[in-house]
Amino acid sequence: MPTPDVLREIRRATRHHGVTSNAELRLTQRQIDICCRNGSLVRLHPGVYADPGHPTSPVQLLAGGVAAAGFTAGAWSRSAAAVWGLRRDHPDRPEIVVPYGRVRRIEGVSVRRSRALTPQMLTTHDHIRVTKPLITVIDGGVMLSPAEVGDMIIVGHQKRMFSIGDVHEAIARYTRPGRTGISVAREAVDLIMIDGRPADSVLEFRFHVGPGRHGLPPYRFQHEVRVGRKRYRIDFAYPEVLLAIEVDGYEFHSSKADVARDNERRNQLVLAGWTVLTFGWHRVVNDPAGVAVDILMKLGQLGYGFELGRMAV
Repeated sequence: MPTPDVLREIRRATRHHGVTSNAELRLTQRQIDICCRNGSLVRLHPGVYADPGHPTSPVQLLAGGVAAAGFTAGAWSRSAAAVWGLRRDHPDRPEIVVPYGRVRRIEGVSVRRSRALTPQMLTTHDHIRVTKPLITVIDGGVMLSPAEVGDMIIVGHQKRMFSIGDVHEAIARYTRPGRTGISVAREAVDLIMIDGRPADSVLEFRFHVGPGRHGLPPYRFQHEVRVGRKRYRIDFAYPEVLLAIEVDGYEFHSSKADVARDNERRNQLVLAGWTVLTFGWHRVVNDPAGVAVDILMKLGQLGYGFELGRMAV
């Protein structure tokens, strides 16, 4: 059995995500080999080890893959987005980027070899080397759709990691022949704009590129309404017939007070003569055509005039 001092050293070295390496462990190679044989350490990759008492997770596998690739590597694309909180889920296999020609294959890890990668593009977040947020957005276009990259841009903007202007500047700075991801990122920036301003939430964006593209007449985005002494903003509105469309996203309503305020807001709009339709994440994302049909039916019931897809005048 390992001595108490060796066990304390293992706990110290693996305190971040349960992963460590030869460079971090203050043990001899012989001690490390003994710990691997008796189960005190698990060898993930050559020179990289895990504490078997630490729960296995996508973050642990990513940290191990980055450590195995060396100090010039970092989490990339969907893995980097998950580290920054720009996406909720990690990919099935950790995704890392390394300078071209530097790293061999790493078992269980998707390795991207990049001629464009520089040390200035990498930083450390949550004790994992990772591409910086703007690089993560641009490189997301290699693996993701414009809508998915648009989600990342909106979340990054919400978290104040960068501005929309910063994204434009990064696209211009890193555009070069043969660089993949740029065209998708550029399309994503265009997609998130609604009435000349960026969507305030991922769900507003998903409504605009989902139900909004299934034959709906033009709507007002973030339409301001005065009810008594209060002013309210409606996510999407047809003020001609007092139809309000609200989207309820997973990123909101973190407290009972938030729900109570939203209920009061809807009640006040209804009392002022508005019809309010509310759609959640599941329907907007998974049934955009059905949402559009519901809205079109209500517009017809309210007397909205259609002429070749536009309001009759």
